Amino acid sequence: MDSAWDRLLDLVDRLATDPTLTIGAENEAEMVPLISAAMEVHDIDSELDVPDVARWLVGLVHAHRAVREAHPEVDPEDDLSDLRVIVTRWLHRARPR
Repeated sequence: MDSAWDRLLDLVDRLATDPTLTIGAENEAEMVPLISAAMEVHDIDSELDVPDVARWLVGLVHAHRAVREAHPEVDPEDDLSDLRVIVTRWLHRARPR
């Protein structure tokens, strides 16, 4: 079975790449249990606030769609990869140097 982290990223991917899907509060509600579960196993920094993370992820999906619309010349896979890196680096705990 996929981890909560994997399911969360899959959800973000689906929402970011399928313009027929509506984005809103229902997506935040769908993300909350995934975020909580990922925090329990330290895949997401537990110092973050779960509802805030969900709200910002939905905001990033909106932003991704706007960027895609404004820059159709960029490879969609490149934009999706960039979104995943941004999400991953933001949500994971800082690594000791």
